[in-house]
Amino acid sequence: MIILPSIVNHQNAKDVRDNGIVQIKNHEKSIDASSLEEFDSSILAVLLAWFRVNSEMQVHGFSEKLQVLAKVYGLDGLLTIKGPQ
Repeated sequence: MIILPSIVNHQNAKDVRDNGIVQIKNHEKSIDASSLEEFDSSILAVLLAWFRVNSEMQVHGFSEKLQVLAKVYGLDGLLTIKGPQ
């Protein structure tokens, strides 16, 4: 399982994306977003990059705030999201 850090923003998004891609290429298909507390729209770019590598990814632990952000950008239907755990 890929565990998102507590902060994802424009400063660390590239590193988070790249680390996740390595894990996805090693057959990881699940993302835990429950520890994510601070983020900007960069998190959506990270998730989209991961979904481009493997469209079967599932995200668990999306906060309500993150669900709203995905909806604002029209990505709520594209990302396979499981609510807070």
